[in-house]
Amino acid sequence: MQTFKLKTVKYALLLAISGCLCLPGVAQEKYPSKTITLINPNLPGGFVDNVARNLSVILQKTLKQTVIIINKPGANGAIGHAAVANASPDGYTLLITSPSLVTQPAIDALYNRTPIYNLNKLIPIAQITSDPAIILVNQEANVKTIQDLVKAAGKSSGAVSISSSGTYGATHLPMAMIENETGVKFKHIPTGGGAASMTLALGGHVNALASAPSVAYPQTQAGKMIALAQTGPKRLPPYMDLPTLKESNINVEYTLWTTVFAPADTPDAIVKKLAQVLRESVQDEQFKTVLFKGNSTLDYLDGEVMNQFWKLEIKKLQDTVKQIGKTDE
Repeated sequence: MQTFKLKTVKYALLLAISGCLCLPGVAQEKYPSKTITLINPNLPGGFVDNVARNLSVILQKTLKQTVIIINKPGANGAIGHAAVANASPDGYTLLITSPSLVTQPAIDALYNRTPIYNLNKLIPIAQITSDPAIILVNQEANVKTIQDLVKAAGKSSGAVSISSSGTYGATHLPMAMIENETGVKFKHIPTGGGAASMTLALGGHVNALASAPSVAYPQTQAGKMIALAQTGPKRLPPYMDLPTLKESNINVEYTLWTTVFAPADTPDAIVKKLAQVLRESVQDEQFKTVLFKGNSTLDYLDGEVMNQFWKLEIKKLQDTVKQIGKTDE
């Protein structure tokens, strides 16, 4: 009887050990095994949407899995950002967004509001594109260089008026950085978006604005707006003849980037897999052609380089929000 019990215990232990050894194999399903949702926190038609939709086509081919884009606009992108920050960290709900991801928590802090999401709930996987903002003036501004614009603005507060997509928005930030660096103060007219901002400038209601290259280029080509400078670290097409702000002795560097994020706690294996797939996908000739036609620049970053850039970007953008301060605009 004792022998039988001993054999039974040994057999049970073997089964238990065997079961434990098998568990990882059972738990590990091949990623991805179902549809991936890529959330864009903006309305359709903007520069983030353009990158997202074209990237999803290439990702589907690379991953051999469906990738769908869902637009979740609202609250300066906070609705879409929160949706991914609070999603299951399994690699099936991802975010593609712009600098508004960084600025919104700082804006909430400025006004003592409870944030809809926290940045530590998201991790960057890879930056896809990075474009300078183009500083533009209309013909009535009567300036030829960015130094001329700053000099004109320095004559009195509000002597130069600017429009933007909205206070603390992607095209307001570079103009605020110029103010902080040079000590001038523009008269700021926020609008509901990039198109509305450009309309004000074209109509002569404001003197200047910062604009994405894709929006700026048709207007400068038509001679309706004059480009004074670009805000990135180096000159990029189609504005190779246009100096950067730093070349113009204004120590400001700013880019309109698109980056893919995942919820924090997404397994490292999935993050690495996504980075690898994104790295391969952005080299697709079809994708690069679409970016070129849209006057957007491929600037891929991942891994530790991406992480270091991300830390610096958070500080720079959130410091700018604090410097703008509370506003009634």
